[in-house]
Amino acid sequence: MKRRFRFYLLPAAIGCFLIFVTAYSSQNGSDVPRPLSYEMRNVDKVYQEGGEGAESDTYCKFRYPFFSDGEHAETINRYLLSRIANSISLSSVPGDSAGITIEELADNFFAEYEAARKEFSVRWPYQFKLTGSVLLNRSDLLTVAFSYYAFTGGAHGNSYTEYLVFDTMTGKRLGLNDVFEEGFEERLNKLIDSRYRQMKGLSPTDRLDGEEGVLFKNVIHFNDNFALTDQGVSFFYNQYEIAAYAYGTTKIDLPYSDLSDLLKPGFRKIQ
Repeated sequence: MKRRFRFYLLPAAIGCFLIFVTAYSSQNGSDVPRPLSYEMRNVDKVYQEGGEGAESDTYCKFRYPFFSDGEHAETINRYLLSRIANSISLSSVPGDSAGITIEELADNFFAEYEAARKEFSVRWPYQFKLTGSVLLNRSDLLTVAFSYYAFTGGAHGNSYTEYLVFDTMTGKRLGLNDVFEEGFEERLNKLIDSRYRQMKGLSPTDRLDGEEGVLFKNVIHFNDNFALTDQGVSFFYNQYEIAAYAYGTTKIDLPYSDLSDLLKPGFRKIQ
């Protein structure tokens, strides 16, 4: 039986766009650093078996931002690629993952599929889809969101969303301790609890693990999956993290006005 791979690299002019910003602007006689330029790249790779037009549903699809015109743009690009590599690898990425390309990641995914077909007589398709977006791109701060979908058998596919916040002046990914003042934990948890109750129409004394609250436990805390946006700080909880699969995901948005005494000075209002 003849097997072939069909590869499509969609040109930037189709389904992609470039975001250009002015190199520098002058404000009060001083140069203001600009946001990073970036383009959205699309790579689709489809597994094909048999004759012409005999496509299976096994595929890898990627849409992700690629940054340029910044001292640390390449550092950020490498970090984003490493996150994609970690998400798509079913077992391990062969060789040095630091230099692997998107196309090679897709080839490895198909190789895993072929190995499973031979060893376990797999007849269902393997599917992987990554959708990236830029949530914030301001002078020295950048927030990227990656949403993944993967199906390699079972009752349903699995979805996962992660937020990645960067200091573009250093290329470093920021964590909560970089953004929040020391001792923020208890007060941040209270804000998240209050906001979740508001979203669900719960009183301050209603149980969070009840019929209306739907959580696994009678408590909701912050996690490390946070985004800085134009409006505030968002926390994302994936399926199974705090509630059953049937209840989907949860996103808690907190405005900067509620966080002014918790955030470090440089993050109290994103300009």
